[in-house]
Amino acid sequence: MRKTPRQARARRRVETLVDATAIEIARRGLVETTTNHVAARAGVSIGSLYQYFEDKDDLVIAVIESLSAEIIDAVETAFADVMAADTRAAVEKLLRATLSMVDRRPELYLELMRHWQVAGVMTVIEALEVHAAEVCRRYILRHHDRLQIEDLRPVLFVVVNGTLFPVMRYLGTADPGFDREALIASLSDMVAGYVETALARPVGR
Repeated sequence: MRKTPRQARARRRVETLVDATAIEIARRGLVETTTNHVAARAGVSIGSLYQYFEDKDDLVIAVIESLSAEIIDAVETAFADVMAADTRAAVEKLLRATLSMVDRRPELYLELMRHWQVAGVMTVIEALEVHAAEVCRRYILRHHDRLQIEDLRPVLFVVVNGTLFPVMRYLGTADPGFDREALIASLSDMVAGYVETALARPVGR
C-alpha cells in the first residue's frame, strides 16, 4: 500500500518521484522504465523510493491519478462556458478542455494510452467516467427546459463511454489518419445527434 506523506518535505519527495516516473515513461516507454530509472531521475536512492511506493505499478498509477486530476481541473475551469452553450458546442468545449492537457505531455499520454489495460488503470478511468457523467448530468439539469429526458442513466452511459473511449483510442494511436479537429467535430456531432434522438423518443420507450 502506498505510504501517505504527512510532512511537506515528504510530499515534495513523492511529487518528485511521480514527475520522474512521467519523464521516464515518456522517454523510455512504459515497459522499459524501471524503479531504478525513476530513482536515478529523481535523485534519490532506490530505498527512498520504496518508502513511498511499493513497485513500478504503484508509481504508474500515481502518474495517471495526477494526469486525471489535471484533466478534471481543466474541465471544471471550462464549465461556466460549457453550461451556457448548446449541446454540440458544450461537447466541443469539454473535449477541447480535456485535450488541451494532452498538449503539455503528448508523448506521455501516447505511451500510457497504448497500455491502458495495465493493472489499476481502469480504476482511474472509472473515476473519470464518474466525473464526466456528473458534468453531463449538471449540464442536462441546467437545460432541463429543452433537454427533458425521462431516464438520464442510459443517456449518460452512452454519452460518456461513447466519447471517453474513442478519445483514449485516438491518444494511444501514433498516426490515426486524421487530426484532432476531425475527432472533436465527429464526437460533437455524434453526441448532439444522439441527444436529439433521445429527446424525440416517446415517453416510456
